[in-house]
Amino acid sequence: MRNMKKAKIDFYYWGTQCPYNHSNRLVLERTEEELGLEVEYHDIGKDHAMASRLHLYSPTMAIFDSGLRWSGPITFDLIKAYTEGEVPTRSPYVVESQGKLVEGHLFPLDLDNACDSAGLCCPSWSKESALEKKAWLKGMMDVSKSEDLGVLHFQGETCVGGAEYLPSHLVPYDIPKSKEAAFLTCVYASDPEYDYKSHALNELEAKLRGRGYRAIYAVASIRVAFPNGPLQWFLDRGYEDLGLLYYEENDDALQHLVKKDL
Repeated sequence: MRNMKKAKIDFYYWGTQCPYNHSNRLVLERTEEELGLEVEYHDIGKDHAMASRLHLYSPTMAIFDSGLRWSGPITFDLIKAYTEGEVPTRSPYVVESQGKLVEGHLFPLDLDNACDSAGLCCPSWSKESALEKKAWLKGMMDVSKSEDLGVLHFQGETCVGGAEYLPSHLVPYDIPKSKEAAFLTCVYASDPEYDYKSHALNELEAKLRGRGYRAIYAVASIRVAFPNGPLQWFLDRGYEDLGLLYYEENDDALQHLVKKDL
């Protein structure tokens, strides 16, 4: 058996804005129990200064021994391999899409529909992760006094896309914040053939305009689909590139801030 090193993992998460935060916590709790690892949990939704200091622009991020940064889903095997001396790497998440526009039925992202995006965004979703996302949305809807927090795109009974937002002042990331600015927390899903995102985003922008917002911001990577990329997709839809925020090396994600006046 290979020698295992002790490792410390700091897990930074934004509530359950991402359904993966539920499954990631379960994996990390298992590593604490079975591998004896030290894990510290940090809800960046409650500490915006921490998110800014660490250049976090993802709702879920594990940092191993204050060095290796891993966004998105975590597996027990990945962490175990790290304790055995391996340095986890992955291929950039690039989705080259033909961009065939799909215009299905649109519904508000509210408490009635809060669980519908979980299976699309998080293939390993569970009822518990969906209910946690719903509870998080309720908290955000209450504090923002919003009747919904986005738009979901359906084909038949299946959720195929969506666009979610929050008032910018509720966002932990280091972005411009004002009462007249919204932030696109997530737009999904990237597909090699179809564009499921534009229809939902167009509806969301119109909705925000009607609510008195003057601008919408987002974070988009130049090439990869994390987060919300690629950048050119936003530029083609009238967004302005405000420049580089941070390079997330393990994802090969040159993260840029983009803005559109509404």
